[in-house]
Amino acid sequence: MADTFCYCHVSIAPLRAEARDSAEMVSQIVFGETLEIIEIDRQWRKVRSTIDDYEGWTDEKLLHKLSDDELKTWSDLRKPLYNELLHLNTNSGEIKLTRGAYIGSSKQKSFQIGQQEYIILDEQIESPEDIKTVSLSYLNAPYLWGGKTLFGIDCSGFTQSVYRFFKIDIPRDANQQVLLGEEYNYEEKREGDLAFFKNSSGKIHHVGIVLKDDEIIHAHGQVRIDKLTPKGIFNEEKESYSHELSCFKRYF
Repeated sequence: MADTFCYCHVSIAPLRAEARDSAEMVSQIVFGETLEIIEIDRQWRKVRSTIDDYEGWTDEKLLHKLSDDELKTWSDLRKPLYNELLHLNTNSGEIKLTRGAYIGSSKQKSFQIGQQEYIILDEQIESPEDIKTVSLSYLNAPYLWGGKTLFGIDCSGFTQSVYRFFKIDIPRDANQQVLLGEEYNYEEKREGDLAFFKNSSGKIHHVGIVLKDDEIIHAHGQVRIDKLTPKGIFNEEKESYSHELSCFKRYF
């Protein structure tokens, strides 16, 4: 297929289950995320992320094409943005990016993706080196099914986004993330591990990041901190368990 690769050139783009605007949003694509086009239907493109292999449909107007060489050049350069908000000047005017978008090196005031040049209008903030600080930077972000940003995020989008700041690219969904990493029991868990939770059928349906002092940060209504016990997540406000524990996984 000609023009196989592309990237998202808008702040956030929906990734849908089917080739129509009213279809379920299964995930989001952030600025600078690179994709492989695997199917075409009118203005719709079925794409596969080159970062996590996740697939879905998005409108071609939200994408710019990349050659194989341009894809490699940008893949070697990009890094996730830590700023809550960053202004970027583009060929069509100014856009606003939020945490998790991909941009160029923090040492440069401009960068190029394919044929497009982008000028950074704000000072970049370097991401912290500890996973707790990065995790807490998402605190109170509202829950959004398929979301991956501060303006709406789901449980596995949260864990994936946080891990990307440490150059760990885990899959998109919780039931995929649990297949990787080394498993530990409750007594061996440590801050930064992922904790997975199962539904009544035993299937993995939720994930969060372990903190110290038997706490967990996770997206449930909003990104929040709750108590973690060998049984699961205990919501002290409701005085009840919200999720049943399955296992812990470590990726670094």
